[in-house]
Amino acid sequence: MKKQMLGISGVIMTLLISCNDSGTKTTVQDTMVVAQNNTVVKTRTVEVKPVVQTKFTERYPKAADVEWTRYEADNSPVDIDWELAGWPPLDTMDYAAHYTMDNTDYWSWFTDEGEWISTVAVVPNSSLPDAVNLTLQNQFTEYTVKSVSKENDKNRTAYEIKMEKGDDKMKVLIDEKGNIMKKKGTEAGVKTKEKMVE
Repeated sequence: MKKQMLGISGVIMTLLISCNDSGTKTTVQDTMVVAQNNTVVKTRTVEVKPVVQTKFTERYPKAADVEWTRYEADNSPVDIDWELAGWPPLDTMDYAAHYTMDNTDYWSWFTDEGEWISTVAVVPNSSLPDAVNLTLQNQFTEYTVKSVSKENDKNRTAYEIKMEKGDDKMKVLIDEKGNIMKKKGTEAGVKTKEKMVE
């Protein structure tokens, strides 16, 4: 399972200059990211292929403060349960863009050829569609929502919701219509993992 963390509270950058094989200078930045749980994650900001930059700008023309890195499975500041999300596996040739739009932090992933893979934003509970809220009220009444991530890919928009009820923890993936797609966690101390709707 590829698990990462979102909830960035601070970023410290150091600019490095290095030479590539042809002897020309390229700019690389080491980025130290301090996440909500005070862990430090180091990412490497890289130059982006023009095709990737073009595809990104076409898709997100209002994006601001864009920072690019290569995908690193064990060293990324995004809290996504990749198994729950069901996205194709990413590799170190894929790009990750962190940016803001409408005062919200986003992460998007693109292949090395510029193909968009997915986008994630941490959103407030109040932004959940009525159908998703109804599902939570009907099926998870005693759970407290801890975080909500809005996930988009080529096939759907869904919400990854992390909840707690005492010692029990639950993650659910619910589509915009309120259908539970997948869930996993503990209920009454017993591990559960279900795939309902794809």
